[in-house]
Amino acid sequence: MSSISGNAAGFIATLYRVTTVITTKDETNLEAAIISANKVEGVKDMSTGLTSERTIIDIPVFGADVASKLPGQSDPGTFDFSVAFDGSDTVHKAIRDDDGKSLSTYIVVFDQGNDQKTYAAFDGYVATSSVTFPIDDVIGLDVSIARDGAVTWCDNS
Repeated sequence: MSSISGNAAGFIATLYRVTTVITTKDETNLEAAIISANKVEGVKDMSTGLTSERTIIDIPVFGADVASKLPGQSDPGTFDFSVAFDGSDTVHKAIRDDDGKSLSTYIVVFDQGNDQKTYAAFDGYVATSSVTFPIDDVIGLDVSIARDGAVTWCDNS
């Protein structure tokens, strides 16, 4: 069972985007994919998206006092993040210009120090990307990834 412990619980996390889908999400493949060319630099916030939600269906039975339950399909939902947009960064431009038709693998690396890492890897499509330009802050890129499938959790050995 994968776990996040110590000071890495949400604070020392790095995001990577791999345009070629990683079919086998194991430690070897994930470690090979977390290279500087795939790193999403300038991440300001990774707010939602590593949740697991399943629809539970009520099954009423005629004459019974209590309804039964049946688990339905799981909905992977979305993964949302914001970056300080850099127009010269190839990863930022690729996400901004993505038409939402290409599946990519996203990897969140939780670095726990002492060479201990936890990987959260999933596939998804860019559902929305919005360039924001507030007067009193940096130009930003707000992104929502429509996840396709479950999150694979992996601890390095």
